[in-house]
Amino acid sequence: MSIGPKTTLTLSTKSSSDDGMGGRTYIWTSSTKIEGVFSTLSDRERMMYGKKAEAATHKFMVNYQFASSVVTMDRFVLGARTFEIISKENPVNQNRFLIFLLEEKVNG
Repeated sequence: MSIGPKTTLTLSTKSSSDDGMGGRTYIWTSSTKIEGVFSTLSDRERMMYGKKAEAATHKFMVNYQFASSVVTMDRFVLGARTFEIISKENPVNQNRFLIFLLEEKVNG
């Protein structure tokens, strides 16, 4: 995995329920804390990742075993900051670590 200071982000998953009037109500629930290397994407990294990173502002590298069940419909939270998952990468399909490209949302 990448070398750098470890940061713990909280995984937040979306669930829905019937609102009783034919619609659905959606809520975000904090589910687990995941530790990894969290950093801002540089312009050079954006070019390297290409189209996937156009909207991405950050990346989060974690051990595969702790985040293999995370899907792109989930999001990460750090304090009052919210990060939508743009993509999930498993370099060379080695199942050693995952790279999440994230976009910070201003109004969560």
